[in-house]
Amino acid sequence: MKVSYFSWLRTKTGVASEDVAPPDGCRTVADLVAHLAGRHPSLAEIADAPGGMRFTVNRRYVEAHHELSAGDEVSLFPPVTGG
Repeated sequence: MKVSYFSWLRTKTGVASEDVAPPDGCRTVADLVAHLAGRHPSLAEIADAPGGMRFTVNRRYVEAHHELSAGDEVSLFPPVTGG
């Protein structure tokens, strides 16, 4: 599964994208984010914050409970603020 990080999430992870083999039981975007927070401790603080990230799976916005399939492309975006 390919995971891409956008904006300042790239700085937090140190990579723009990576190929990830999620562990057994990793079935939703929320499960994947928890796994990634274990790999990138700097993501943990934002991963646990409500509304802390937006997600796409195969270029479609989804919620954290979205079910994943093998071969999905997942992108993580930081929250957007305006003003």
